Amino acid sequence: MVFFLVFYGILTYSLVAAAQNSVALAAQDGARKVLQWQPGSSSLAARASAGRDTALRRAEWISEISASPVAVAVCGSSGALSSSAGGTCSGLPLAAGQIEVMVSYAYGAHPLIPSVPLLRTALMPASSVLSARAMVHLGDSLDEGS
Repeated sequence: MVFFLVFYGILTYSLVAAAQNSVALAAQDGARKVLQWQPGSSSLAARASAGRDTALRRAEWISEISASPVAVAVCGSSGALSSSAGGTCSGLPLAAGQIEVMVSYAYGAHPLIPSVPLLRTALMPASSVLSARAMVHLGDSLDEGS
C-alpha cells in the first residue's frame, strides 16, 4: 500500500509538471506566432487567431488525455482578440501594441489520471488551475481594430 501511494504521488506530480510545462510552452509559442506576418491578411485578428491555434496545438495532448479543453485567450490593450474554451485575459493593463497569450487548464477539476479520494485534496485540490502568460510587443503602429 505504501509503495502504491508513493508511486501514485510521483506519477501525479510528474504529470502536473509536464502539463504546466506544456501550458507555458503553448503560451510562449502562441505569442511567437502572433509576431509572424500572416499571409493574405495584415490584420491583428488574423495574427491573434494564428497564435490561439498554435497554443491549442501545443497543449493538445492535455485535452486528448483528459477530454477537457485547454482555455486560450489572445488579448490586446482593448480586450480579447481571440479565445477558445472560455479563455480569458489576465486583466493586467497592456500598453498599445502589447499582446498577451493566456493559456490555462483546470487540472484539479480534470486530472490527467484518476484521483484517489483521500489524496485528492492533498495532492491537487479541485480548484487548482495550471496557467501561463506570455507577452509580445508588436509596436505602437498596429491598430487592434483592423
